[in-house]
Amino acid sequence: MTTPHQANSLQKDETLRACLAAKNSDLWTCLETSLIYSLVQIYIWRWQYTWPKTVWLILLLLLASHLWHRDTLRGLGFRLDNFATAVRQTSWAAIPLLLLLVLIGILSERLWAIPLRLESVVPAMRYALWGTFQQYGSQGYFHHRLLKIIPPPLWSSTINAVIFMTFHIPNPVLMIFTLLGGFACSILYLHSRNLFVLGVFHGAIGLLLSNVFPREWLHNMRVGPGYFR
Repeated sequence: MTTPHQANSLQKDETLRACLAAKNSDLWTCLETSLIYSLVQIYIWRWQYTWPKTVWLILLLLLASHLWHRDTLRGLGFRLDNFATAVRQTSWAAIPLLLLLVLIGILSERLWAIPLRLESVVPAMRYALWGTFQQYGSQGYFHHRLLKIIPPPLWSSTINAVIFMTFHIPNPVLMIFTLLGGFACSILYLHSRNLFVLGVFHGAIGLLLSNVFPREWLHNMRVGPGYFR
């Protein structure tokens, strides 16, 4: 028969083991996220020119990570059931940023030069898809993992925004907007968790951004060593 003292000791042991298991899980998640981050940075600064096929290695590692953590498409943010709600929530962040870019376009006198032609639809849709993929990487992977290590939403969103910004070094204009936009998207991801809406938001901001600033400022939206070419 187990005495109250023994039961209390067993409960403490179980609690200790649970804490150690949680710490080990957080440690592995931190190491995994750091590895993926490092590989992406190496690809931006080196491998895309010397060994471009390494992008498939990174994608395979991402897939392996999702399988290991038993992530679901819905949990990552690939969902349509809350599309309308996500659009309404995203509008609060999108409209001020879009108005800011419109104002910049008016001041730079480049707003009226934006080509609004039928043949521009396909490139715009392609860029929206690219924006969705970037939001998957930023929110569906990095922020999704950060939330396990750093639960407070303000901290996880801030760190995630900084991570996203560092992928755009040394382009100063992109660094500013990706820091602000990255933080806004991180907060929105916590509320609606819809990568499709964030992808459209990303695409709209990116397309307007690329047209209202002088090209010599943006260097054709290039980052890494490409910025200097």
